[in-house]
Amino acid sequence: MRKRRKQSLIGIMVRFGILAVIVVIAMEFSRSHYPSLIASIAKPGCKIKGNISHNTGIKLYHLPGMEDYESTVIDPAKGEKWFCTESEAIANGWRKAPR
Repeated sequence: MRKRRKQSLIGIMVRFGILAVIVVIAMEFSRSHYPSLIASIAKPGCKIKGNISHNTGIKLYHLPGMEDYESTVIDPAKGEKWFCTESEAIANGWRKAPR
């Protein structure tokens, strides 16, 4: 009886895993005006950091070489993003950090 339950649980886990993979693939290849899940997290070669102030909620972007650039950590779960150009950051409602 235990063996059947274990096999049943493994079967459910495998099916769930397959379903999760299908959903991620479908999301990546669907035509949408929103960026894909993977693209919104990592943009290879894009070095502009779009950071949201914890205190004010203001969206600021940081360029390489700016004072706070190295210490700024991007957290996509909080809506923070990477940008490839300043114009992209500005078009998305971000403004240049003061330093």
